[in-house]
Amino acid sequence: MKSRYSTQIMADEIAAAVLDSLRARITAVFPAEIRQCVEMLDDEQIWWRPNESSNSVGNIVLHVTGSLNHYLNRQVGGFEYSRDREAEFAERRHIPKAELLQMFDAMVAKAEQTFNALTPQRLGDPSPEPKMYTILVGDLIGIATHLANHTGQVLWITKLLREGAVDEVWMRTHKHLGGWVAAK
Repeated sequence: MKSRYSTQIMADEIAAAVLDSLRARITAVFPAEIRQCVEMLDDEQIWWRPNESSNSVGNIVLHVTGSLNHYLNRQVGGFEYSRDREAEFAERRHIPKAELLQMFDAMVAKAEQTFNALTPQRLGDPSPEPKMYTILVGDLIGIATHLANHTGQVLWITKLLREGAVDEVWMRTHKHLGGWVAAK
């Protein structure tokens, strides 16, 4: 039978592993996949949409930038940010690729700072968004799954517009950016 002490050590190790896994995906793996796709597209393709009610890669990048700046960097990290969610989807002016990536990269840099300040012990803190989650780890899992969903959309649109352009990107980013244990 395990002692209470060894159970606590196991819980601490699990919390540290969860935090490391979320950090790798939110600040490295998924952003690298999005960035790689955006870099493969020209400005016209970044803002292409199959119909007016669908989102372009550009709108999705604006959306994940706004969402992570709000839910992660503001709510968890304490950074100032005022979000206009509707504008993320309404944008139609074709922001140049370099400018779009600059906004995205600034968000990722703040996300790295936010994660640098997090400890495994904070995962059980009350959620800053109590209507959605009860504890902080719930917020972080929600942020990761939201980012994963939109990363998949960006990958799919890029594959649609540039046949063969992103083959194996998922495996490469996970292998080289900490998404898999073997990558460390």
